[in-house]
Amino acid sequence: MDYDYQQTNFSKAVLAGLFAGIAATLANLLYDYVYRDITSYWPSEIINVSSIIVATTLLLTVAGIIFHLFRQYIKNGSTGYFIFFTALTALCIYGALHVQRSSDPVVTIEFRQLLLGVVIISGAAALLIPYLYRHSKIFC
Repeated sequence: MDYDYQQTNFSKAVLAGLFAGIAATLANLLYDYVYRDITSYWPSEIINVSSIIVATTLLLTVAGIIFHLFRQYIKNGSTGYFIFFTALTALCIYGALHVQRSSDPVVTIEFRQLLLGVVIISGAAALLIPYLYRHSKIFC
């Protein structure tokens, strides 16, 4: 079936965020699997398959909406979005490096490394949303 309708700027931004979220979810799941296999880190009360799927997809879809708001209400909104999410990603990386997960230092270090990878992958995906917005043929 062929649909002839124009996408709105909002729908393109949401779909860009959703596409980035799905891609980041797959990358985060792969990273989680490989990291746990290499390090034998198995505690999964916080970072697990279901939390990765829900959180990554939801957060990046919301990032797509935020991108739309930046473009709609701020001059040079794409640049502002990029600066905002670069700073937010850096702040989250800083926070991930200081998380205290357990009284066991080995568990804490391994959790930090796992969380750091998830934050970096998700932050990089959020920074791809402007590109995906401009090239909406990728996911449509």
